[in-house]
Amino acid sequence: MAESHTDFGAPPRATLWCSADHDLATFRRSLPVGAMATLVDAVRETIAASRPVESLTTDDLPLGELAEALTELRSELVDGSGFVILDGIPVDDLTADETERVFWGIGLRLGTPVSQSVMGERLGHVRDVTAVDPNARAYRNKSELTPHSDPADLLTFLCIHPAANGGVSRFVSSMAIHEQMRAERPDLLARLYRGFRYHRLGEHRPGSSPITEHRVPVFSTIDGFTSCRYVRVYFEEAAADDSTIEITVLDREAIEMFEALAADPALHHEFTLSSGEAVFANNFTVLHARSGFENDPELPPRHLLRLWLSTNPPRPIRPEVLHFDGEPGVPKVEGRTPSYEYTVDVQ
Repeated sequence: MAESHTDFGAPPRATLWCSADHDLATFRRSLPVGAMATLVDAVRETIAASRPVESLTTDDLPLGELAEALTELRSELVDGSGFVILDGIPVDDLTADETERVFWGIGLRLGTPVSQSVMGERLGHVRDVTAVDPNARAYRNKSELTPHSDPADLLTFLCIHPAANGGVSRFVSSMAIHEQMRAERPDLLARLYRGFRYHRLGEHRPGSSPITEHRVPVFSTIDGFTSCRYVRVYFEEAAADDSTIEITVLDREAIEMFEALAADPALHHEFTLSSGEAVFANNFTVLHARSGFENDPELPPRHLLRLWLSTNPPRPIRPEVLHFDGEPGVPKVEGRTPSYEYTVDVQ
């Protein structure tokens, strides 16, 4: 890809936002009282019929009064800000099985759930398992997560229990970062359009390369859509593992500006999800991060449900954006777990 900043195209089609201009209330939505009744009744019928949660379809889980709210939510994610916090999911009144199915039913109206790791799970559980697996992948440990995007169109978390301490979420518009870099340092933005080779950290199909043979662009534009893909540990690990892969001084200046903007309080929002709250984001227009956390042995441990969703129709993206073979999502590989020890530290 050409490195000239003249290739950036028109400003992104996504709605740009920053915390300085849009307070967190702008992105909050509440479900109408009683809107969950039809879905909860259907969920209980699927449990009585012993239907596995990941086998359930939209026909199995009618929405009733919830339908209008989810139609508006999907529109905001795909065509608007790409960021919504939703409350009103009654997790305290539901069993664990019912909660999973309610969340699955909501997700099905936004997209198609895809695999989140080599284990192939489409309904994920975000919790700390480092007591039994010290090298567990980021969503299964308690360390800080720097700003990143995931390999699916949409992302959503539902909070079952928050952490006793920490676990603060941060969301920032990658499109706002793009436009600030375009205005201030188009030469550095060009380096991000050039991108980096990504390590797959063992989550690739047999026969596939452990490191992408192509550069994954941080920003790319096609058909009028500007998209972002960013996971720093993947390209840092690729350079550490393969001496032929170079991250130049100019690359590093671009990376540091990108992350400094993501950390700018004038751009991002920080918040801690409470039980029954869910957050939704468009991975191509919004980055997310999380502070480290600690559980209290006297309290329920931090526990979130997670879905990665592909949209139909899919967002137009350049093929080199794909990190894993078979995206969206991470390909399932029998006998593997999402666990690895980094040789780099990007915290």
